[in-house]
Amino acid sequence: MRIAYLDCFSGISGNMILGALVDAGVPLEELESDLHRLNLPGWELKVTKDSRAGITGTHVEVVQTAHEHVHRTIRDIQTIVSASELSENIKEQVMQVFETLAEAEGRVHGVPSTEVHFHEVGAIDAIVDIVGAVSGLARLDVDVIYASPVHLGRGFVRAAHGKIPVPAPATLEILRGVPVYSTGVRGELTTPTGAAILKTVVRDYGPWPHMRVKKIGYGLGTNHFSIPNVLRLAIGTTYADHDDHHHHDHEIPGLHEDQVEIIETDIDDMNPESSQHVIEQLLAAGALDAYFTPIVMKKGRPALKLTVLSPPSAVEACVSAALRETTTLGIRRLRARRHKLHRDWIDVQVAGRPVRVKLGRWNQEVINVAPEYEDCRRTAEATELPLKMVYDLAKAEAYAGLQAQ
Repeated sequence: MRIAYLDCFSGISGNMILGALVDAGVPLEELESDLHRLNLPGWELKVTKDSRAGITGTHVEVVQTAHEHVHRTIRDIQTIVSASELSENIKEQVMQVFETLAEAEGRVHGVPSTEVHFHEVGAIDAIVDIVGAVSGLARLDVDVIYASPVHLGRGFVRAAHGKIPVPAPATLEILRGVPVYSTGVRGELTTPTGAAILKTVVRDYGPWPHMRVKKIGYGLGTNHFSIPNVLRLAIGTTYADHDDHHHHDHEIPGLHEDQVEIIETDIDDMNPESSQHVIEQLLAAGALDAYFTPIVMKKGRPALKLTVLSPPSAVEACVSAALRETTTLGIRRLRARRHKLHRDWIDVQVAGRPVRVKLGRWNQEVINVAPEYEDCRRTAEATELPLKMVYDLAKAEAYAGLQAQ
């Protein structure tokens, strides 16, 4: 299983995530391409190599090129995001970040979340930080994101309402239930924006997971503290303790490999109308996939076989969901290895509109090309072209671009 680990030993902020992504190898032009889908003018990215307390990394600053006097609400943010050309999944995650921020600010100030006027986090630079962080993390193409306990800092910091304590009240609200700590370091190490992104994308928090690290990125914070003001991002694959001794001779060169558990059960006494709800609950519990297959059991009874693919970290939650949401009295568990093509994305133009295309590579050879459905659907609606034609044109553009490389 491909995983990413955010090591927040010096806290986290939106621009630290951007810096870590670029430092770990996410191409800047891809990040900017995603951000231009926002259709929001008035910004540019300033990217520099620098160091903090001896650790070299990448600092990304969102520079506003147009001055604003706007304090946006969650409805204003929704309007901007809905009108953008971002994928539906990215839109959903971006809005989840802003809703988390609005709910926290609302609790702090005693007003409904819809009435919260964003100051710092409603500005262009914060919007770009959040969209860039969410879309950049999605470009890592990992199965799950974990994080360390979060270092908060201490002291006071200036905000729109004057001096406030560190952690900022909104930050602490957002991090309810998340393991946090503070040392003698003075300053705001974790910002509300960083906390809200964590709360949206991170599956769980704890010490370093068992992983084979493949890529590392260091995202630099703006300020200098007594410790390195750095967010460390590690990307790699999980491993089981016995893998090192038993499975290396079965690896297939050029493919990603991970482990999943297959959870199965046969059900002959459940209302089939419940099946969609069961699948939704399993996906919410962390399943990679879930589906029903019609089968015939003993005595000729028609039945359904439930199959769930779960990452190791979600097995307990998936088993719980399967037992709670179906009428079965037991389940089977099987461990399996997956071999996956390396996946990345390119952008193509169809009728003057951007369409993302997913590439499946084996040893750098592209053997699968898959246009993004939501991009194709929006293009078809805007141009009145048949959806199947948009797919064909996007694939043709992708192949033409690959041959030109």
